Amino acid sequence: MAAKILNTLTGEQTCKRLLRQRGSDEYFKDGGWTNNPDEADSFCDVVEAAETCARHGLTDVELAVRLDAHASDVFCSPLR
Repeated sequence: MAAKILNTLTGEQTCKRLLRQRGSDEYFKDGGWTNNPDEADSFCDVVEAAETCARHGLTDVELAVRLDAHASDVFCSPLR
């Protein structure tokens, strides 16, 4: 519901939730890493992102929220 409200407030922009490696600023993709946020896995919510961290043993990562594919990340929050 919150994502729908956020999309409405931002003019139907897509909201992507990405995992980013804190030291390298690379984004999680298919069990590996990419420099391109457009190629990264996007998570439906923070629970799915946290489960992925646990499943893959990821550490020193943060959740990055991006509202537009051509914009920078809106905010980042450490996950693990």
